[in-house]
Amino acid sequence: AIGDTFERVAERRPGSAVGQDRDDGMCCLVRKNGLLEIVKSEKVLTGPQRIAQIVHLQERNINEGQGGVGRTVFIANTHLSFPGDDNPEVNNQRQANEAKIILDALSKARNECWDTTLSFSKEDICLEIVCGDFNSNSCSRAAAYVESKNFVNCVSATANQLLANVGGPVNIGTTHCDHLGNRVSVDHIFLRLAKLNDKDKDESVKQERCSALALGYLDTHGTRVLAVQRDKIVIDGSTVLSDHRPVTAKIAWPRRIQKTDEKLSDLYVNVTMPLDPLEPAWGIVQDVQDDIIT
Repeated sequence: AIGDTFERVAERRPGSAVGQDRDDGMCCLVRKNGLLEIVKSEKVLTGPQRIAQIVHLQERNINEGQGGVGRTVFIANTHLSFPGDDNPEVNNQRQANEAKIILDALSKARNECWDTTLSFSKEDICLEIVCGDFNSNSCSRAAAYVESKNFVNCVSATANQLLANVGGPVNIGTTHCDHLGNRVSVDHIFLRLAKLNDKDKDESVKQERCSALALGYLDTHGTRVLAVQRDKIVIDGSTVLSDHRPVTAKIAWPRRIQKTDEKLSDLYVNVTMPLDPLEPAWGIVQDVQDDIIT
């Protein structure tokens, strides 16, 4: 059973009557024997009977007795509005507005985490994930807004790594057949690293969008997108029925060995023009033990 393997946290969508919830909603599953544990979940209202879910996760302390706390992960579980208006401009702007509400809620959750947790150092970095059903492809205004806040599209990054893309958004292929019979690519995963003590609003977050970021490198310590795939939902060998095909990403997130002032754009030379003819075009990453989150 799913409950034997995963810890589940869910939020229900509001109904048409005030104070009543619908039977459906959003949920996040986290492996009980995995690297992360659930701290809390929060419902974010993005429109009439439409929600997102902000999930705060903490890395399990695998070195108990040595002090310190695990790193922090925030997931924005997303389900944007269906583009049902006859005017595409209305649909695009509505979805972009919803994306902004979600990113603002994500930043708010990060700031509250910093305010209430005294054990973090000022250099602590958290991993932020925006994922789910955007009801639009990777070229949409909502996706572009998310990327404008220095999130990287995992599918586009892996396409760049394989030299299968000349830059720009990439769709992974059909992930859903909607109620109108259209085959669409609407399920996306975006990643970003953020400082837990960044008290500014999301609009002020500024980084350089360089070649390294386009290849899925989130920092100079080896945090990067390793692989993305579209598959069927299979848990413990049993197929789970869904009207969406799951998109999964594998991420390397090494622990930072030492502080550095090196910027992500400093990887630009290695990414575009290797100094060693035997060095791969995407550069060489420090040989450190990776913590993998799937």
